[in-house]
Amino acid sequence: MSLRTTHHRSENIALALLLAVAGMSAFTPIFAAGKLADGALPVVVLVWLRFMGGAVTILSVAAVRRVPVFFRASALWKLHVLRAFCGVGGLGCVIYAASVLPLADATAIGLTKGIIAIVLAGLILKEVISGRHWLSAGLCVLGALLIVRAADTGSHDGELALAGVAAALAGAVFMACEALIIRYIAQREDTVTILAYVNVFAAILLSGPVIWLIRSQGLDWTDLLAFAWLGPLAIVGQSLNISAYRRAGAATLAPVYYCSLVLSAAFGFLVWGEVPTSVAVAGAGLIVAGGLVLTLPRPLPGSRRQLSRLFARNGRLSSRR
Repeated sequence: MSLRTTHHRSENIALALLLAVAGMSAFTPIFAAGKLADGALPVVVLVWLRFMGGAVTILSVAAVRRVPVFFRASALWKLHVLRAFCGVGGLGCVIYAASVLPLADATAIGLTKGIIAIVLAGLILKEVISGRHWLSAGLCVLGALLIVRAADTGSHDGELALAGVAAALAGAVFMACEALIIRYIAQREDTVTILAYVNVFAAILLSGPVIWLIRSQGLDWTDLLAFAWLGPLAIVGQSLNISAYRRAGAATLAPVYYCSLVLSAAFGFLVWGEVPTSVAVAGAGLIVAGGLVLTLPRPLPGSRRQLSRLFARNGRLSSRR
């Protein structure tokens, strides 16, 4: 069986959507880790804890299931390294943004990753950007500007809020790149291998700077242990996401990922009593609308021609009357 089809699953949209929602639920508290830590741990340390814990968890799973993860090098190891870089950058930006902005606002800005992926495809892959893409981009940009306005006029510091918005946008770029990589490798390698490579590479990438930071700042090990749950929970979320991508395409799953906005708003309200402003809600609505413009199905081939024939027939019948 070919590398392309070895890990392909038959399309099951209902199951894919359920898996995607479950995966989003797992990542909601991870993205809020910076606010949960409340300054006790730097963002880079939280990101390291997530990937180091993930590496330990998935390697334990590989040992139990006897998956020879590192006995042979993956043919896609370069993509795994690139995805690790995107994962570190994306998570770091999102955690920082959520620590200085309301969680729902940071999540809404992160949802611009859909249109960012389209722009990257146009610039790098030279794909044609249609009118639908420009409409989606306009709605997303307007929505993001409204959220920036809401953040700037809120109770938090304006410059800090602007930094949070910039971080959220940068995180969206990283996540857009990572989503494209996941969709490609999910059809070609098993879940354990995919998760082992990305978590181990990311942990190695961060270990040196983080160990130096822990020693230089004298960070409390009890604080580190308090966030040991980040890694195992992320493995659960990643496994669910990969399973979803195996059963449905990115375009099919894109609309359901907008549910993350509802999950973030609910989490922020329950934990910190965050209530989004009306301007922020309007901005989030525009971003969701922009994403739906991209993901809603186009008219079926020939449907316009059939409609034209129907209208012409009705016109002839009316003239005979």
